[in-house]
Amino acid sequence: MNEKKNKHMTFEDRVDIQECLCKGMTFKAIGKRIGKDQTTISKEVNSCS
Repeated sequence: MNEKKNKHMTFEDRVDIQECLCKGMTFKAIGKRIGKDQTTISKEVNSCS
């Protein structure tokens, strides 16, 4: 059976992103940490600005 990846950001993902940004981490580093592409992180951050 083919499992789908979780494509939606969870609340926990968003909290992790915020904490990482406060620590000065790059989108690439944040993406590695939460298992998402850096472009996804960038889009998420820019959509909430």
